[in-house]
Amino acid sequence: MDGSTIALIALVLAGLTAVVVPFVFMAPGRALRKQFIALGTLKGKSRKEIVKAVGEPGTETPLPDGRTLLQWRATGYHIALVFEANGRCVGVTHEYGRRVVRT
Repeated sequence: MDGSTIALIALVLAGLTAVVVPFVFMAPGRALRKQFIALGTLKGKSRKEIVKAVGEPGTETPLPDGRTLLQWRATGYHIALVFEANGRCVGVTHEYGRRVVRT
């Protein structure tokens, strides 16, 4: 094999790595995002409904006004929701992820 063939093979392998590795590592985030999208509009849903569909949040932070901030994270996706004291979702305060679709 000459140098140009080796360089071409190395370039193809680097390209495949650049595509495959992020795809594999971002799979948990894509799955979590799809679960939230399947829920439809989050505002007004109960905490129990959301947790049943997507699992327990990674963090729970009490807010000074009696509300609660719940956050879910997976590689490539993060969403934060505020809940009233009665357990109803007020809405999304933060959402990060590729091709995020707001509902």
